[in-house]
Amino acid sequence: MTSTTFSGIRLLCLTLLTGLAASCVSPSTSPVRLNEVLPSNSNNCPDEVGERNDWVELYNTSDDSIDLGGYSLTDDTASPRKSVIASGVTIEARSALLFWADGTSDQGTTHLTFKLKSKAEEVVLYDTESRQVDLFRWTDAYSDISFARVPDGTGEWVRCAKPTCGDVNSTACGS
Repeated sequence: MTSTTFSGIRLLCLTLLTGLAASCVSPSTSPVRLNEVLPSNSNNCPDEVGERNDWVELYNTSDDSIDLGGYSLTDDTASPRKSVIASGVTIEARSALLFWADGTSDQGTTHLTFKLKSKAEEVVLYDTESRQVDLFRWTDAYSDISFARVPDGTGEWVRCAKPTCGDVNSTACGS
């Protein structure tokens, strides 16, 4: 498999053994992006039952709400459908939504089937057609310090000493 960047969008192509032809998968055009990741949550943002689990925040860059049913999150590109989001889980326009990386999907529709590691890990977002939308990798995370995009959904990744848990990243992480 080869990867080519075209106008900032990743286009994945599978080259045939002959090398003469390629079959390409169109890139995802989803407006939903990874926005903030807290791989080591000790004293920050509790979930709805008071547990302080690691979390992944998605951000909707569009002006319309989006049903995330069929999207998936994973910590392993070899398993893109590791944690499929249930139908009816909606992310509002220009808003963020937290998913708890606690390995307890039976606790609700925003709880993922996997946990995050603070060392050498990744989180990947796939759309409903299993096309990769976004990916973020880290090598070393510190307790209660997140990785966040500034500005939300489109900016560069920065370390954030005050994780935002669904609020605007630039307020806590710098502008």
